[in-house]
Amino acid sequence: DYPIEKQLIKKLERVVRGITQDNPKEDAVFINEGKEGKGKTNSSIVEALYVKIRTRRAVHLFFRLEKLIEFAQSTEKKIIIWDEPALDSLSTEQVSKLNRNMLRLFMTIRKKRHFFIINYTKFWKFPEYIIVDRSNGMIHMREDQIGRFLYIRKRKLELLWNEYRIRHKRSYRKVMSFGGRMPLILGEQFDKLEFYVNDIKNATYEDYERCKDEAIGSIGKKTGKEDKNLIKLNELRRKISNAKLKGLTQTDLANQLGVNPTRIREWKKIIPATTT
Repeated sequence: DYPIEKQLIKKLERVVRGITQDNPKEDAVFINEGKEGKGKTNSSIVEALYVKIRTRRAVHLFFRLEKLIEFAQSTEKKIIIWDEPALDSLSTEQVSKLNRNMLRLFMTIRKKRHFFIINYTKFWKFPEYIIVDRSNGMIHMREDQIGRFLYIRKRKLELLWNEYRIRHKRSYRKVMSFGGRMPLILGEQFDKLEFYVNDIKNATYEDYERCKDEAIGSIGKKTGKEDKNLIKLNELRRKISNAKLKGLTQTDLANQLGVNPTRIREWKKIIPATTT
């Protein structure tokens, strides 16, 4: 048993009704948003597990959008989590490409009746259509306490979007419906959930971590069309993360750079750039 906030259960029950009722036939989209290391992935797993228990649908977690799109288009009635690692390490061009692909997916996928759960670091970097028009609700993970969240219902998302677009204000508390804490499942409990991670059935937490590391590591791999500036930037990040600076801890380094210490650990996993 995993205790879930009663008000959040009501929101998830609306999702269950929408994706299972005969008329109208709907899909659903939930967004978890916040800084790295604040509990977005754990939140998505809690949401997915609840709907899995209520609907007996399989849960599939993907780190790469390309694989998610291929899977979503070829199946129906699944619970699908997108947990793209190190989103902030992507170039503007790469984020734009992700957005274009997501828009095409969500404009054509309703009839498949999936439940999509998307983990974002900054909502304003992603399409208004997905945040405002397609999302059933958004959970913002608070910065001051890991696992604590603020829930923003659908009709308040446009106000949140416009507050940032016009005034550059992230007015989470102004538009929130309620707050709470997510139970911790990501970790040892993950092995019991019978989730798919990429193509791995009944994945363990070790499988999850390995697939995530591979996804992070692939950021530095060079392809024919990849942005050369991004390759140089990721190589610099890798070197910074491995630098031996006397009297400076990893946390100190992160503070000096203005990033989360988790980001430094992710940079260590970037595969060194190669030349051809």
